[in-house]
Amino acid sequence: MNLWRPKELIIHEDVRDDETAKSIVRRCRGVPVTYVTSGRSKDIVAASPTLSTASGLFDKIQRGKQVLYVAPARAAVDEFKMADRRMVCPHFQRLKCSSNGCYFACEWCYLRLTYRAAHPFITVRVQYDKIWNQITKKLHKTNDGVLYNSGELGDSLSLNRLTRAMEYFIPRFAGSANGYPFSLSKSDNVDDILKLRHNGRTILTWSLNAPEISKRYEIGAPPFKKRLEAARKAQEAGYPVRVRLDPIVNVDGWEKIYARTIGEIFDTIAPQRVTLGTLRFEPGFHRLRKSIFSAGCDLRTYLDRMTPMFRQARGTKKKKVGKYSFSEETRSKIFSFAIEEIRRRSDCPIALCKEARAVWKGVGLDLSRCACVCQLHAVNMMRP
Repeated sequence: MNLWRPKELIIHEDVRDDETAKSIVRRCRGVPVTYVTSGRSKDIVAASPTLSTASGLFDKIQRGKQVLYVAPARAAVDEFKMADRRMVCPHFQRLKCSSNGCYFACEWCYLRLTYRAAHPFITVRVQYDKIWNQITKKLHKTNDGVLYNSGELGDSLSLNRLTRAMEYFIPRFAGSANGYPFSLSKSDNVDDILKLRHNGRTILTWSLNAPEISKRYEIGAPPFKKRLEAARKAQEAGYPVRVRLDPIVNVDGWEKIYARTIGEIFDTIAPQRVTLGTLRFEPGFHRLRKSIFSAGCDLRTYLDRMTPMFRQARGTKKKKVGKYSFSEETRSKIFSFAIEEIRRRSDCPIALCKEARAVWKGVGLDLSRCACVCQLHAVNMMRP
């Protein structure tokens, strides 16, 4: 749990005097700081010696993980909606205190491709009082519980020693009538939040994978056992803890590997929910598979065997085939195995991440009770 420090800090002039921005500068003593008046990506890249001299796709991806942009609070809260309705994924509110990925270098992370050109740097938003006002404005419009997902576009827990965002937001949500923050992380950085007042309203979810798989593909992230230990400490501190086992990779002997992994998870913690996913990639990964992975990475060999998850959507001008993955039969086999292993140990709700309805049905999960880790309550996904 050492403090990560970027190679460069780029700070928007509007937050030069923000207390959080100033504390980030103090914690990054000795790191070059550049102030910009524009939040446009091209202007940030131009202001950064690290980014403006990048050569090639992979170099840009790697360099982008060394640059931290400290941004104003604008547009910190929005709603995620899955554009492709053939893929089951419920809507949720996003809390973008950190975005554009994180400093871990997981080979399969979809954000590598999403931000490689548009926003090739890590972003953190400050002006926390303004962000809280955005949140409370939405909460006041409903009596229903609202979950705010900070794990869709980045890893807020991994950056918390710099940003201290959780120390600000967790106690405030603890006193909220209907707001619930949600973190999805590969970090083991929990010690600073264990004693915070949370009232059981902050949901902490860990992205876990088999030790052999994590070591090979989740470069820079804490190993499986450290993440699991962090989850144990959080659960003992009273936080609701959930698990996302994703992506399951069908390497040789995968059944034994993942049976052991699931056993270790449930021997250590009692997840409130589990979401499962298999190896899958955006179409761009297939197109760029020879240049987007690190040298020696064998993920491109999986991509060579993958096909689009869906046929081209009718009535569309552009070719939209969904993500690339293995066949529905293969994915169903993987999910059925994982579900059986979990059911030997727990009756906790299980969901699938961004999957086809046919696969949900094939493995016996109820679409009318979709209990994904990113949802506050079960959601009816039967509607088209």
